[in-house]
Amino acid sequence: MVSAGYHRDPVDVDVVHTQPLSGNLSPETSVSMRYKFSPELSVGFTDKITWGIGHSAAVTLDSMVGNVNYAVAYELPGASGQGNRARFGVSTSLPVAENLTAGLRASATYNVNTAQVEAGAGADLHYKTGSMTATSGTDINYGAQGFGVVLRGGVSGQLTPNLNLTADGLMEFGAGKNGQRAALGFAYRDRDFNSLGTVRYVSGTLAGGQPELSSNLSAEYRQSNYAIRGGLDTRTLLLDRASFTAQASLSGTYYLTDRLGVGAWGRMITQPATGTTEYGYGLEASVRALPGTWITAGYNPLGFSGIGSTYTKQGAYLRLDLTLDETLGGEK
Repeated sequence: MVSAGYHRDPVDVDVVHTQPLSGNLSPETSVSMRYKFSPELSVGFTDKITWGIGHSAAVTLDSMVGNVNYAVAYELPGASGQGNRARFGVSTSLPVAENLTAGLRASATYNVNTAQVEAGAGADLHYKTGSMTATSGTDINYGAQGFGVVLRGGVSGQLTPNLNLTADGLMEFGAGKNGQRAALGFAYRDRDFNSLGTVRYVSGTLAGGQPELSSNLSAEYRQSNYAIRGGLDTRTLLLDRASFTAQASLSGTYYLTDRLGVGAWGRMITQPATGTTEYGYGLEASVRALPGTWITAGYNPLGFSGIGSTYTKQGAYLRLDLTLDETLGGEK
């Protein structure tokens, strides 16, 4: 990926080109331009070019009056018949009480080619105290398949200075949809040890008709010259109990200097009902290119295809690792 930009009021210009190095993906170039007439009014132009296929471009107008945001966009007609649509949107945030705010929004899309209208409206409540945040909201949409409704809610709280718990859920129904999703999670962090965990249930149209229960657990122990990481992931299609799959991983890095590290990793994925077990392992070296940014080169002699995004082809590989926390870019 290569990008370039120019940012100096009142003009912003960005160009991003993505060039696939393997597979059957097409190169893409995205161009965005914005001109600010004032802090409350700006016009823009965006164009996404998929080389060998076509492009999609739009002209936008954004304004703010008081605490209300207005957005208008027109998608230009494309050679493939896409585009030629007008979009309108409005949103605002209103204080309800000392710790409670409400968000309101509405949007509409008009397809000039088919004279079809899609509309939507939504509202959210956001409650925040020193140690807890809770949100709830709903969206109502109208389109070719009729009315659809989405309900969602979530809560997160800090039980101790080191431990946070979260819970969230979502339901969708109408307009040909009927799905549910729920998740529970935790995050623990102290000076030397941190851990993340999530249990997630998804069903109906949100799961493609295959109810699924999955979990993720990861942990890291770090010292000034080394780090050890471990993880356990599971996934089960509830209509097929024999589909239960578990994946375990363990890795370590030894830092020769504050900019150079060497490490090794191993992974195992197993499905007990079918008696299938696969292993993967590799060696790698990392160099710190920027604060919080590591470039890692490694070699995997077997190849490994696991749960989620855990995938490495056999042979050499290159990976970019980012570490983001409150110390990045400032003093500890």
